[in-house]
This record gives sequence, structure tokens and C-alpha cells, in this order.
Amino acid sequence: MNLHEYQGREILNSFAIQVPYGILASSPEEAVKSAKIIFQKTKKNSLIIKAQIHAGGRGKSGGIQIAKNLDEVYKKSKNILGKFLVTPQTSKKGKLVKKILLSEDIYSYELNPPREYYLSILLNRDIEKNIILYSKEGGVNIEDLSKKNPEKIYTDEIDPLLGLQFFQIRKIAFHLDMYHDSLKNLSNFLISLYKAYIAYDTLLLEINPLIKTFDNKIIPVDIKIVLDDNALFRHKKYAIMYNKNDIDIHLEKKAKEANLNFLKLKGNVGCMVNGAGLAMATMDMIKLCGGEPANFLDIGGSADKKRVEKAFSIILQDKSVKTILINIFGGIVRCDTVAEGIINSYSKIDDNIKIPVVIRLQGTNEEIAKKMLQKSLLPIYSTDTLKDASDKIKEILHTI
Repeated sequence: MNLHEYQGREILNSFAIQVPYGILASSPEEAVKSAKIIFQKTKKNSLIIKAQIHAGGRGKSGGIQIAKNLDEVYKKSKNILGKFLVTPQTSKKGKLVKKILLSEDIYSYELNPPREYYLSILLNRDIEKNIILYSKEGGVNIEDLSKKNPEKIYTDEIDPLLGLQFFQIRKIAFHLDMYHDSLKNLSNFLISLYKAYIAYDTLLLEINPLIKTFDNKIIPVDIKIVLDDNALFRHKKYAIMYNKNDIDIHLEKKAKEANLNFLKLKGNVGCMVNGAGLAMATMDMIKLCGGEPANFLDIGGSADKKRVEKAFSIILQDKSVKTILINIFGGIVRCDTVAEGIINSYSKIDDNIKIPVVIRLQGTNEEIAKKMLQKSLLPIYSTDTLKDASDKIKEILHTI
């Protein structure tokens, strides 16, 4: 689950990490009221308006702007709120800006501008450890930096039992040229940051830029946090937000509510499979026969007919789907259960929808399932092997 920037600030602030003072607003009028408070509290002549969407590159797309008075706050907030912001990390349509963050301008010290760094903590599944990744080149696209100047990026592995050690902190400080008072502040910051990372079951905690002020304060300016979906039950506050707002695509939202592993893709062949490995093999077979997978959908080993029915109906709602391939290896889930779910789902849809379905059922009660599908008189083609199924998909695609 991706958190908004203001949510990331809340988490870090709860671990005694200093973050720029800011107030959330959802209208230009609220923005002006918030700006008055920020100007009064910070005693500064400017503030930052930041669009709250789940995408990077906001600054280059007009989603981050400086305002120096209340009139500018109102005008710029009005230009951002309610608009679709297109960045390099969004679709061509962009993402709708529903909220903005009015934030203290940390860069207002013209005589002593702060120094920018990049820092992130993330899970490396290959080595089964968290790693900390950092660079003196902050405020830039880290992907571009890794390609052009990989020597400027440093990494350290963090032992899951020992946590972040002080010798690692000294090493980080050395590479970032932070000494004396900076080292003490950096040490306190990194210890608290790693505690926050662990406490919230985080997969990624990225700060870009992380700045050091003229008086050696370490302040995270732009914060990105991704929580582990599987651990959301421990974080009720964010779990509720996730169910309501976090998923943009309505099909993925419905799949999440039905406890299905679903990902929308840009293809024309719908997939329904039990088991992630089998799903990947099925998607590869679709590409080999000239099609493109429209989704990844794993119903899991414990699926019942209601879950199968829901999964099939979700695929049928995708207008880009021209045909469907169902590949079930009946072990824990029975083949007749899958067949019943598909038949029930077909009975509840518009009669005008006639999407051809190719199904390969193998395992428990497969003969019963095949007879059920045959009696249903639905546009379903039953095959015995995945090769036969892919050949049938290829044939169907050539006739469309």
C-alpha cells in the first residue's frame, strides 16, 4: 500500500523525527486558512504547495509550487486541486488531485541553502535482508543516477536480528561527508528512521531529498512509504484508507474485497488460474500463441464457488478482454467447484456478452466438471492440456 506524503510525515513525526511543518487542505479556502497559520508559525515569507497523489515527478509537472502570499496560495491551490496531474509515473490521463499539503519552506535560507541527499530503506528479497541505499546526489531521479553514475550510490545490508549498527551509521556519515554535530544528528535520525521502518511493516521508505540545514539539522523533505499489504491488519488506520481510496482501478478494488490476487494488465486475453507459478506459465503460453494477458488472477488453493464466481465476473467486466483462458490444476480446489462458479457467473451477466472461454481442468473431479460445462451449453471450450488450450486461444484471436 502506497501512503501519501502527509501520512509518511505523520509516521516519522511519531518517532520524534523533525519534519517540515505542514497542514493538509482539500479546497482553496482551506489552503488560505492553513497558509495563515504556517506563515505565522514559521515566520517565513514563502511556503510550498504539494499535490498529494501516489506518483513521483510532481515537481516537473506543476504539482509542487512555491507561494509567497495568500493570493498566490489561493490561485495556485485552485489550479492544482480537482485537476488530473500527469507525471512520468502516471498514465496519460494522470491522477486526480483531491488534497494538497501546505508545507513550510525549508529552502528559504538564501544565504545558507541546505544540502540535499538521497536515502532509502527497502527490502531486498534476494538476500532476505533490508538494505539502506544513499547518495550525496539528492533531489534527482535515483534511477537515472544509478545508470549514469552508479559509483555515487552506496548500499549497506542490515542484519534483521541486529538492526542498524553504529559502525554502519559512521560509514554512511563518511560517505555523505557529515562530521561532528552532523554525525550526532544523523545517528539519531537513522536510528529513529529504522525503528519507524520496522514498526510499520514497511517495504520501502524513501526520502528524496533528505536535507542538512546550515545548523546541522537533518530533515526529510519528500517522503515516500510503501506498507506491506499482508501486514495491514496491524495498522487499522491505513487499512481502512486502503479499502476506500488506495486502488484506482475498480476491478482491482473488487478483487481486493474478494481476497483475490489480481493485477490489471494491457492485454486482450483474460486469465484465471490457481497458483502464482501456474499463472506465470499460463501468461507465457498466451504470449507465445500471439495474445497478450489482460490480467493476472490467482484464485488460490482454498477458493470456493463464490470466489470463483466473483473472479470470473471481474474478468467479464473488463471491456478489453476478447477471450478468457482458465487453467486449473485441481488439488486443494476441486474442478467441479470451479465449473459451478463459472456457470453461476454466466447466469448473472448480460445475455449479449458472449466472450469465448477456453478452459483446461485437470485434477480432482475433472470429469464431473467437464460434464457440467458441456450441459451448460455456454460458449466454453474444454481442453485436456495447456498446449491445446493455447492453440484454441490462437484460433479464437485470429477470428476476432
